[in-house]
Amino acid sequence: MISLGVQKILVRAYVLIKLSLLFWAYAFSGLLIFGIGPALLTIAELYQQHQWSYEKIKFKAGWQLFKRNFKFGNLYFYLLATVLTGLGINLFLSVQTPGLAFLVTDFVIMFVICLVLSMFHYGLLLNANYEVNLRTTLKLSFIQFFNNFLDVIKLLAGFIAILIITYKFPGLILFATVPAFIVWTTIVSKKWYQKLAFVI
Repeated sequence: MISLGVQKILVRAYVLIKLSLLFWAYAFSGLLIFGIGPALLTIAELYQQHQWSYEKIKFKAGWQLFKRNFKFGNLYFYLLATVLTGLGINLFLSVQTPGLAFLVTDFVIMFVICLVLSMFHYGLLLNANYEVNLRTTLKLSFIQFFNNFLDVIKLLAGFIAILIITYKFPGLILFATVPAFIVWTTIVSKKWYQKLAFVI
């Protein structure tokens, strides 16, 4: 019984490492600037297709997905990255300004940042599971955010935990952090996708 538990942990750790190394390989093949978005979509799709079946996760299959996701991945990534950058700048400026009105503004901006971050990760899984366009991706991920606020809290709490662990062990950036976000989003979103399967 113990050996099965250990084996399960080792298999999952190996899948995280394998997905992480594939992510960085694909990202650097796009010189990072044009590689991060498609690489994120690619490892999300590989994980959705094969879960913990590490022997089925292959570079060649992922490379085909990377090429297919190249245009949409960059569009999706830079659209939301631009929005987050704008929100981050506004939050920085708002925090510097005293006053009750700006304090309220701070909370509104932080809420919208949480919304956009959640939508981004939900959208990755939507595109990994279904063939949907950008408009549908944004619409469904927006709906998912408000569908169950407890799930959003769990999602963001998990992200914070992953970031804290990564801060303590920086080597995880190379070996586990990126796919850990995708795996955690999948776990939190499981019930939502069971409902969505009847709609799409």
